[in-house]
Parts: sequence; C-alpha cells; structure tokens
Amino acid sequence: MNERLTVLVVDDEHPVLITAAAVLSEDFRVLTAPDATEALRLMERNSVDVLCTDFNMPGRNGIQLLREAMARQPHMSGVLVTGHAEYLEKRDKYEMQGLYYLLIKPYEPQRLIEIVQRAAESARLKRVMSSLTTELGAWKRVM
Repeated sequence: MNERLTVLVVDDEHPVLITAAAVLSEDFRVLTAPDATEALRLMERNSVDVLCTDFNMPGRNGIQLLREAMARQPHMSGVLVTGHAEYLEKRDKYEMQGLYYLLIKPYEPQRLIEIVQRAAESARLKRVMSSLTTELGAWKRVM
C-alpha cells in the first residue's frame, strides 16, 4: 500500500486496545477509543478507512457502532471482533449488507493484520468507485 490508511480501533479492554494498536501501527495510522462515544468523536475530526471494533462493549455494541459510523463515513470498512462464535450465524446477513469483516477471538496478530488489510482495500476501492462515479456524472453533464 502506498498511502498510509487510518484505522480506528475500539475496545473497552485497555490491554487489548493497546496491543491491537501496536500490531497495526507498522502498516497503518492508528487511532484508539475505549468506547463507541469516543470513537464517534474521533470520527468527527478524522477520516477513517477502517473501524475495528469489539462487539461486546458497554453502551453501544460493535454492530451499532459500525452502523452509525458507516452512516457518517460511507467509504469506511468495518471489522467486528468478538469472542462469541455464535455471531458467525449472523455473519452472512451482515456481510451481505457490506457492514463488516468478522474476526473471532482469540486471534493471532497476523490474522488481525490480514483482516484489516482486506478491509482497508475494500475502503480504498469504495473511494475509487465513488470518485469514478462523480467524474462520470461530470463528464455526462459536459456532453
């Protein structure tokens, strides 16, 4: 990747938050938040390419956060991290909506990097498609 994309990591467990940020910081610009409220505040001031959030948090859960965040920044991609394998059943339903990639705890650091890289590429492609659509619309108006 040529450009350094931004990943926002959200987890209410401080050691997990710091570890995930450290793992991703070699390849990405990383922002961190301990909860959904702080994550949304950070998104007011920063463009985020990938939101990587824990599912089970006080207040808004990870899926609620992803929905609200993507409404604010539609080119963003999401990664939902959960220790609860039963969410695999819901995975297809949410992935079909383009809501998130799923990562089950415990995971190896390399797996986190791979999933976030995949989500970052998806975000990059969303931006490219949006730009091309805008250019095509402008071109059609000229014709």
